[in-house]
Amino acid sequence: MNICSFILRFIIRKDNNIVLVGGWMGETFSDNSRFLYQYLHYHSDKKMIWVTRNDEIVKELSEKGYQVYQMHSAMSYYYHFKAGVHIVCNVPFKTKEHKGDILGELSLFSRRIQLWHGIPLKGIGNISSKKVQNEKVNVIRKISSLLKSSKIYRHLINVGGGWDDYTLLATSDLVADIFSEAFGNNKKLCVSLYPRNCECIEYLSNEKEMLENIKNKKTILYVPTFREKNTDVLHPLTDANFKEFIRKEEYLWIEKRHLADSKKFNVDANNDIEEILLPSTFDLNILVPKVDVLITDYSSICFDFIFFNKPVQYFVPDFDFYLLKERGFSLDFEEYTAGWISKTISELIDNMKLQSKTVNLDKVQHVKNMVYQDSSAGYSDIVKDLGLND
Repeated sequence: MNICSFILRFIIRKDNNIVLVGGWMGETFSDNSRFLYQYLHYHSDKKMIWVTRNDEIVKELSEKGYQVYQMHSAMSYYYHFKAGVHIVCNVPFKTKEHKGDILGELSLFSRRIQLWHGIPLKGIGNISSKKVQNEKVNVIRKISSLLKSSKIYRHLINVGGGWDDYTLLATSDLVADIFSEAFGNNKKLCVSLYPRNCECIEYLSNEKEMLENIKNKKTILYVPTFREKNTDVLHPLTDANFKEFIRKEEYLWIEKRHLADSKKFNVDANNDIEEILLPSTFDLNILVPKVDVLITDYSSICFDFIFFNKPVQYFVPDFDFYLLKERGFSLDFEEYTAGWISKTISELIDNMKLQSKTVNLDKVQHVKNMVYQDSSAGYSDIVKDLGLND
């Protein structure tokens, strides 16, 4: 594919005023990619192209006047080669486990930007506890490692589309250091605010409907992170006492499973409480400023709630397993959690009763200051920091 890109470079000239964007394996219109794309669509002279594998997204965005193409259409291939800037927020190109946000194999000679999709509380990349190195390395592997350490080999042969060299967005120096360790040093780190922490420019039709449904209601958003191990994780709504608490307090329960979750959880319908189960493609970021309480475990969405000074309940019944056998942590869990930690459902109920009275504002501000270098920044600052206003 790199050879193909090299040849086509002389036929289809790159245009730095064309920006191609995708997100979440091409399945959703969401996250940092979506927020930045919409802003640039309305507030820049650049031609903004969104690519997706979801036909419904193509239909709705086209009706709203956005330029969007099905991932494997002829126009998508053309703009992959034509666009001078390629932007993703998750997987740049196809791997064994996932499809790419875009066809990142075609990104050679374009400027590559990885916005990523969250401040890492859980282990990621090389920090993940599953990355166990084998101490016994034979001669052939040593030679192979030496070859792969060559920048030319890595850039032109080993990594599709030149995605060993890209700009990576981080929200603070602390987060930048974590990314550097997790993903290696072969990148340009840009410290700025996440686009998803800015105001959404334009809602989709199902998002407008959802915001209307939760208006004037007490809401809980339950967002567990994904698990790669086949282990049972206790769900709060399996407990009768917890459901009774939710019912008495008149909470609307909103739940969404992680798009990349390899384990499917089956929870019975709960007719005795008001409940909304969001589709996996729904963009949670539009709900964060509107929801009252977050219940999560190790998801990076906790930092988005901290950004908006909203209460976070950390429900971690499998903490020891996650620490030792799942992914572990990129940040010290005790130091960088600004909320209430519960390992049992009874603790969760007690902590939810206390949350309005026991807010540790100093802890909240400490975490916010460490993971957000400039929480007052806006879209224009992000665009400037990423060099997209050139």
